[in-house]
Amino acid sequence: MSARRTVTVSITPEQDALLREFLASGRYRSISEVLRCALRLLERDEASTLAAFRNSATKSMVKSTENDGCAK
Repeated sequence: MSARRTVTVSITPEQDALLREFLASGRYRSISEVLRCALRLLERDEASTLAAFRNSATKSMVKSTENDGCAK
């Protein structure tokens, strides 16, 4: 397991209530566990968004190259 460090974050009352709901569900044992899971999901979402952006940019570049009027 990698080293961990403690951080302090400010959250809204609504976010606090959500954290407590997750804990009450029994699925998570601590707020830290909830936040680690949330960060993993955010990381996955960001990677997916970046991949979609790159795919879109590549398609745009190919389309632009096809329509540039230059002989191939």
